Amino acid sequence: MLRNAGSAVGLISARLLSRTQWLEIIDQAGEFNPAGPGETTSSNPDHFRVRAEPDAPIETPLYCDLILSGTGYNDTILVPIIVSDSMNLPVGPDRYGYYIYDWTDSCYQQRPEYDWFELRGLGERLIIGDDETRSLELPERFGCWRFYGIPYRHISICANGWIAADTTSRCDFTNVELPYRNAPPNIVAFLWDDLAPSRYGNIWHYYDTTSRRFIVEFDSIPYFGMPEKWEKVQVQIYDTSVAGPDNDNPIEVHFQTVNDFRSVTIGLQNQDGSAGLTYLFNERYARTAAPLAPSHSLRIQAGEPTGNKESGNRKILKPSFTVVPNPFKNLVRIIFEPASNEEMKVAVYRADGTLIKRWQPGLTGRNFFIWDGRDESGAQVNAGIYFINVDTDGRTDSKKVLRLP
Repeated sequence: MLRNAGSAVGLISARLLSRTQWLEIIDQAGEFNPAGPGETTSSNPDHFRVRAEPDAPIETPLYCDLILSGTGYNDTILVPIIVSDSMNLPVGPDRYGYYIYDWTDSCYQQRPEYDWFELRGLGERLIIGDDETRSLELPERFGCWRFYGIPYRHISICANGWIAADTTSRCDFTNVELPYRNAPPNIVAFLWDDLAPSRYGNIWHYYDTTSRRFIVEFDSIPYFGMPEKWEKVQVQIYDTSVAGPDNDNPIEVHFQTVNDFRSVTIGLQNQDGSAGLTYLFNERYARTAAPLAPSHSLRIQAGEPTGNKESGNRKILKPSFTVVPNPFKNLVRIIFEPASNEEMKVAVYRADGTLIKRWQPGLTGRNFFIWDGRDESGAQVNAGIYFINVDTDGRTDSKKVLRLP
């Protein structure tokens, strides 16, 4: 969007160029209607498209140059682009390297999907009283639970909404913000509060051999101080076959209900409280955390976040081609690297989809050709946006070019 493009008359051509290796300009050409003093103009619907590299610095301004030209008007504007924002970032890391991902962290492969696996009638019921913790040996096929770099063969399940790697007799019902040196060691808090499973509801555990995960489900467990309110939440620990024997086991928490989280802790910490994270503590969320809701999930995983690369549905043309110069005034060269020995169908379209020029029969054995800015009748086309499409054996690629006045 531009504000006050001076005294320019007519269409304003624009080209967006990246100043950094972290930004790739996928669609660099655009155009604006002129704007007078105090007015605003937009490139809509011809948007620019920018892709950030997965390892680009987060929440840091990265700069592009927007080069503008029109009748009586030329300018270059420095455009800052912020990669991601706080709602698209995981919570963390802690001192060890754990992150907590939620459903808004769409830039990362670790983003969780809601995947509830109902244990009622399938899992083994854990006989446990209020303020009690039971320790179980993990199934042989599961292997060890590697947590903060240390492998454990046991899991402890506390009636107050947390589990822990290894055995413990702790049964703390007063939740705290993590990390905290006096908190239970190796804790994963998914519903840490003063709960009352003896009133109603069940706690189940089960090893899902198909998806290779050990699951603990709190099935309709009420709060001690509010027996009319209950929660249905499960924590899933994936075995070492998912992340590999030298990596910590990924953990997911799935919330079927979020009825009353006013005094709940969700987070984790290591054995001595020297490292840990809190996602939620007594209605206070971490800065990059999204509010929890029913049918949502969290994923807890150590290691650097893995970015999602942009992917399209179209097949990539091989060989690919480049267009130079772009923008152009009189001639534009379409260059193939390497030269194609396949039959190529090349066509130019206006931005509204109107066919301008087509080369027939298909070109073979060429590494470039030139478009002189003329249509099928030989008439010069107007300044504006055009698309060059190349089809090779059903594989199509398209690039946008801007013709200057």
